[in-house]
Amino acid sequence: MSSKRPLLQAPNNVRRLVLVGVVAVGANGCGNGPNGLDLNPDFMVGEWLATSLAMTSVANPGLTVELDTLGAVFTLSVQPSGRYTAILQGFGQSSSEVGKLTVDGPNVVFMPDSPPGPDALAIWQRVGDSVILDGDSDFDFNLDGTPEPATLRQVLIPN
Repeated sequence: MSSKRPLLQAPNNVRRLVLVGVVAVGANGCGNGPNGLDLNPDFMVGEWLATSLAMTSVANPGLTVELDTLGAVFTLSVQPSGRYTAILQGFGQSSSEVGKLTVDGPNVVFMPDSPPGPDALAIWQRVGDSVILDGDSDFDFNLDGTPEPATLRQVLIPN
């Protein structure tokens, strides 16, 4: 998956946040999701707020940074047409991304227009009113200026 771009860059370089690739695989509380019957992309339409943004190191899975508890705020707006706007604020920076969102089976696919970049994937799950996204990312865990491979889990609630 080296052709896929990270969902969230290190806090010193917050440029991209792609929602999908953006959250978690777990128990499916509603029977919908990758192992259920409902793969309709309409479930993503609306305004979303991340209640959890957890970065976990690929090299050291015991190392997780909860960006939301450090003040990061992520919002996502998805129109019925599939157009989305993602905004990440935190660490004295703000970044936004605009593009097209689709659902392809178990994946939410983000296709950014501005800033342009490769598609990003996230495995999605529906739990009650929440949408959980899990995806690949990068994060500077040791603050040396070099982001390391990570996974990003986002829990989104209607806003």
